[in-house]
Amino acid sequence: MLRIKKTSIKIAALIGIVELLAMSVLFVALNYGITKILKNHAISSMNSFARDRAQIVETYIENCCDFIDGYGKSPVVSKILQDKNNPANIQMLSELTSKYASGHNSLEGLYVAEWDTNVLCHIDQTYINKAFRQPDDAKALERKIKAEGKPFCLGIIKSPVTGKMILSVYTPVFDEKNEAIGFAGAAFFTETLSEKIAMITDDEIEYSLINASSNDYIFNKDPSLVGTNCNDFQILRTILSLKKSIGKIKSKNFRASEKIISCYYMPKRDWAFVIEDSIENVFGIVKSAQEKLIFACILITIIMVLVCAFTVDYMTFPLREIKSQIERFKANDYTHHSKIKKYCSRNDEFGTIANAVEELHSILENQHLLFSELLEAQTVGTLVTNAADTEIILINKMAIQLYGLDPAKKSTLTLEKIKSIFTQEEREKIAKVRELAKNSKEEIVFETSIIHGDGRKLNFLSHAKSARLSNGELVIIFSFIDTTAQKNLEENLLHLSETDPLTTISNRRSGENKIRDSIRKGKKGMFCLFDANKFKYVNDTFGHSVGDKVLIEIANCMKKSFRPNDILTRLGGDEFVVFEPDITDKETGKAIIENFIKNIGRISIPELNKHKISISIGAVLINDNETFEQIYKKADSLMYDCKSRGGNVYKFY
Repeated sequence: MLRIKKTSIKIAALIGIVELLAMSVLFVALNYGITKILKNHAISSMNSFARDRAQIVETYIENCCDFIDGYGKSPVVSKILQDKNNPANIQMLSELTSKYASGHNSLEGLYVAEWDTNVLCHIDQTYINKAFRQPDDAKALERKIKAEGKPFCLGIIKSPVTGKMILSVYTPVFDEKNEAIGFAGAAFFTETLSEKIAMITDDEIEYSLINASSNDYIFNKDPSLVGTNCNDFQILRTILSLKKSIGKIKSKNFRASEKIISCYYMPKRDWAFVIEDSIENVFGIVKSAQEKLIFACILITIIMVLVCAFTVDYMTFPLREIKSQIERFKANDYTHHSKIKKYCSRNDEFGTIANAVEELHSILENQHLLFSELLEAQTVGTLVTNAADTEIILINKMAIQLYGLDPAKKSTLTLEKIKSIFTQEEREKIAKVRELAKNSKEEIVFETSIIHGDGRKLNFLSHAKSARLSNGELVIIFSFIDTTAQKNLEENLLHLSETDPLTTISNRRSGENKIRDSIRKGKKGMFCLFDANKFKYVNDTFGHSVGDKVLIEIANCMKKSFRPNDILTRLGGDEFVVFEPDITDKETGKAIIENFIKNIGRISIPELNKHKISISIGAVLINDNETFEQIYKKADSLMYDCKSRGGNVYKFY
């Protein structure tokens, strides 16, 4: 199922990648188109912004011209120019001028003058009866006013009085014959115009009005620059190119550092209105649109990928069900799945696969049933584990029975539970066999044992062989039979062949072989040869049955006096041998022999009528590489030497 899931994920991922690439191409195309449109729109908006501000300037000038036109057309103005010495006319014009000026805080000056620029009335009394131009300049002004014939703006200059930038407007004054007899003039501070523009312009935007003929700032967002010369080469070059276009192109923009600058040329005034804004502000809408476009593309891609993933997942659902059924086959579960049968009726690839799975189901089910019956009918225990020794692959009824386990718990049986019935030594042996089997194709035969649940020790003859399954998995097959009865019989026969039937200690052949083997291996120790004193007298006097009892009691004293690993042997008749490994000093040997003699002295057999049993012992400490015969000969000579002394006597060589 996991593999099918991975396939579904791969298909969905592939579709997702294709969609992502498509959306990326679409995004690039849309981004290019939208960005171009929005940038053009932003630039156009900026040009419109500059044009609108320039129009405000024009409107302001027109309002100023309308203002001076209304003032110049007043009859009082015409009268004063025709009769400048009439006090009444002077008084009326003074009142009229004050009235006009009272509503305009932006006025620097409002006046009536003759052609020689002699001022007849002014809002500032100090200028009355004074000429403010030289004769040549006055004549030039007269020609200009008469040529215009209507209110007009002469331009914006720096006021010689206040030092501020002012807008100068003039209008001719006519008499009844419609002849120009003088003029009216006014000067308006450009600060008022600048404040109007500032009120409708963001703080981040920089703006200025530049006189294209002198390159001076008429006004600027930074008041300190008003009246100074503009030294921005790019702005001046752009204004010059607009002037050369002779009104065909009125606005241009360019990028300078981190700003976008738009210039709008006013050919009527020979002025240029300049707007400067940061790229971030100008193209902010572009960035916002790009972010929204990216978000929309990502969202659409995610939705499409999820839809595709869900569709692929839904379409491959039958495969997962079929895969699930195959997994159950692998787990030896052959129960029929209703959904598989439902898919069999489909007329597509899934239907074909489902029918094939159903056929395979029937074949495997029959084979599994036959295999299970054969396995359970075996009289040999069979256990199959994985090579890692962590999992039971298969176990039959006979194996569970031999292990002494509960057949009802077969389904929950673990390998650890089976291992627990073996001793540590047996587990280590089996582990070695397992490693040999894994690295060899040959069958390995070995013996092992367990402690059965009823306390009995069982011996098994086992076979181990590795096998590699079709899926590449390596398994270890163990088969075993119970050889406990045979093993016990062999052990009993061996024990009988090695044991003296009367005394139950080692007989001559077994004892000699054990001693010879120890000597051959270089084992040092104490060799004691002894027999019962006057044993023939006991047999002749009390009978052979009492003699046998004497021999049995002597053997019992040997078992009691010597260590379990000492070799106790009856050579024949009343002659015995004891070999005590690792007893290499005489003092220790004496203590052991004296304890043995003391036990011999305690033997009490009623049939002997208080006759005491005594022995004669010849002891040899084996420190050299000698043969059994050589040692025996030494001990034998010592034993006979002790016999001549009588009683319980021993002697070391």
